[in-house]
Amino acid sequence: MKNMKKFLSLALALVMASSLVACGSTGTGNGSASKSDAASSTSTEPITISISHSYTELDQVSVELNTAAENIKERTNGVVTVNLYPNNTFGSLTDGVEAVTAGSPLLLMAAYSQWEDLCYDASALQCGFVFESGQEFLDVMQSDLFTTLVGKMDAAGVHPLNCAFVGGMRQVIGKKPYTTPEAIKGLKLRVPNSTTYLECFEALGASPIGMAASEQMSALSAGTIDALDQSISLMYSTKSYEMVNQVTMLNQQPLADALFCNAEWWNSIPEEYRTIIEEELHDAGIRYNEYSVENEGTMRKEMEAAGVEFHDVDREAFMELGGDLVLKYSIGQELLDTLAEIRANAN
Repeated sequence: MKNMKKFLSLALALVMASSLVACGSTGTGNGSASKSDAASSTSTEPITISISHSYTELDQVSVELNTAAENIKERTNGVVTVNLYPNNTFGSLTDGVEAVTAGSPLLLMAAYSQWEDLCYDASALQCGFVFESGQEFLDVMQSDLFTTLVGKMDAAGVHPLNCAFVGGMRQVIGKKPYTTPEAIKGLKLRVPNSTTYLECFEALGASPIGMAASEQMSALSAGTIDALDQSISLMYSTKSYEMVNQVTMLNQQPLADALFCNAEWWNSIPEEYRTIIEEELHDAGIRYNEYSVENEGTMRKEMEAAGVEFHDVDREAFMELGGDLVLKYSIGQELLDTLAEIRANAN
């Protein structure tokens, strides 16, 4: 009840803030064009936007979002103010989804699979054994496929911004290595409580349990689960490696979050400001990915020094079991074709 009252108070404040937004053009602003000059010709009615995410105030995600907020304020001459709600201080992810669908001036950081009920195809981007690197996820967001997905999600009332915060690939850290499909059968491990994550491991014969990230360490300690689905950066930041120290380099999915908002509310913001907001948040995501790539090796070395062992796998053997799940989505084959083109151009 206390959390619900807190959420209602925040939602009310957001709705009040939305009344200050000046109406403008209805373009989607889903591209990442070169930066425009500071806004000068648009109405100067103040606009207040909130960003809700689950990372702590000290996490690099928060660092980059703070920089983006400062840049947005400067480039809009103080018209647009961005307030950050890290560490789920806005409320739960479910609360955030409800606020977005209700039209609050909120940018919610979440996975694409969070919107499966509204836009089924969104989950294609979170399917297992589709991406080989976090960079590929960012590359897809510059493709025609992403433009198609934006149109689908806009029609469902949710607008995905052209920005993503990718923190490497997800692996499995547990009590022992799980380097073959036979070894992973029956494994009880925590995954995000979302269809794509559950189905990925169910296809491998494991027994995944969907739960909030805040519950995973206590579940591991209690023996409810024996392993976690985490990126190296998450193993490092949560110190899960102090409880279990065998890492299977499965590379099943990117650790990828994006920013979403109510489509109608987004289109009520003058286009000049939308462009600035999206550019700065896009750049924040790029900086975070660069930080993750640069620091993952250092994190791994520190964990190895602490006794953590990393085990490579024959990824193809796992893909034979779960690699075709993406084809159940109408954009599944197009996603695979887009990635094949990205890989061909990279060589």
